[in-house]
Amino acid sequence: MPDKSLKLEITVGHTLPGRSRLLLSHPPRRPQQTERIVMGHSGIKSAVYSKHTTSLLVRFDSEEIALEEIILRTALCLSADYQLQPIIIKTSSARTSLSALSLFSGLSLLVAHTLPWLAGKNKSLVALQVLCGLGTTAAVSEHIYLDLKERGHFHPEVLSIGYLLSSFLRGNVLKGATTAWMMTFARHLLEPPNTILKLEAKAMEPHCDSQQCEYEAKISRELTARKGAMGMLSQLPHLLLGMYTDMQLTAEDRIFKEIQKLSQDHNDVLEGLEQLQHGIRLQVGS
Repeated sequence: MPDKSLKLEITVGHTLPGRSRLLLSHPPRRPQQTERIVMGHSGIKSAVYSKHTTSLLVRFDSEEIALEEIILRTALCLSADYQLQPIIIKTSSARTSLSALSLFSGLSLLVAHTLPWLAGKNKSLVALQVLCGLGTTAAVSEHIYLDLKERGHFHPEVLSIGYLLSSFLRGNVLKGATTAWMMTFARHLLEPPNTILKLEAKAMEPHCDSQQCEYEAKISRELTARKGAMGMLSQLPHLLLGMYTDMQLTAEDRIFKEIQKLSQDHNDVLEGLEQLQHGIRLQVGS
């Protein structure tokens, strides 16, 4: 029986034409067998597992096999290694969600820019501008910390914090805070919500022989965007832009669409793994 507490993931890492690295959350229990099974398709030149990075480096001929089929083969191998445990498929280009602190600092900046038009200039507005500067400094600092924690590096956009800190000395805190916020967070407002793909495999007959068994795999996609008012607020600019452009497609969405096409081209049956006589039935959600 699958262990529901086990969270298997495959992340599509650095990819070039004919070359891709797949990052695995858990090591294959039989790495050499995994390499052999993944390579059991024409067009795959090599598949090398690295225990140091827990990743599979695959070189292939894109004219003979699509990257999406390699991802599916790897995911099915890993799932079989862990009693057909469901597997999450995602890419390393997942968006960085805006935190509550960054959203609140953005709203405070909006208020600080709006109030002078409504109430005129007074000393209380100066205090509000300083608070906006401090809030934005905290938000950018948090963003740097999260980038370092999750990716091991930070985006050059956060260097705007230097401009923000110097604005305290120059006396134009509101301008510095607004510029730093826009440079750090504006692009994230236009990014689509994170999407993940979920692959669930099962044997059609529970007690069948491993070399004769017929398998069925179902793949679906799920949004991982934050829920609630803050989540809706962070998605609003993207949703408005997505009404007029195709920017709503994430890398996972594109992989999903290619898998849909792959399934149609194969009449919903993929080639089996190793010596399996039956193919793998593939169900792709909408």
